[in-house]
Amino acid sequence: MSYDLTGTGARIIVVNDRVISGERSDKAGPAARARIEEAGLSPVDLAVVAEDAGQVRTALAAALETPARLVLVLGGTGFNRRDRVPEEVRAVIEVELPGIAEQIRAHGLENTPLSSLSREVVGVTSRDAHGALVVASPGSRGGASDTLDVVVPLLPHVLAQLDEE
Repeated sequence: MSYDLTGTGARIIVVNDRVISGERSDKAGPAARARIEEAGLSPVDLAVVAEDAGQVRTALAAALETPARLVLVLGGTGFNRRDRVPEEVRAVIEVELPGIAEQIRAHGLENTPLSSLSREVVGVTSRDAHGALVVASPGSRGGASDTLDVVVPLLPHVLAQLDEE
């Protein structure tokens, strides 16, 4: 695929209470940013929000107001009380792409048996050139890396399909 990602914006939303409180440093967000920039996307903005459905919803809405064509949400894909990212992502996508989420989990299983506990959600916000690919990914550095191993090679194909007249 010869789709040029140069100048294609991306937004990373890190969902992590411990990063917000300063208890832990964010390793996954900067690593994901570097990986996305290596793929040619720019600018790649990064935001950190608490594990709160309202904050996630607000961050997603803000990301979709930008020209970003990739929105990567790191964290909140488990199943405890505060893990609401999959539900919030489903609320902003028009077309879910479950095969990509399945591929991410399968790839993750090569590295950890915990991969199957994640509830990745992947989809596009519209079926045209205004659409963005939105991905809910585990918040660990390894989970984000597994996600990008799958998503980065597919991104040119997804965007080319969205840009078709």
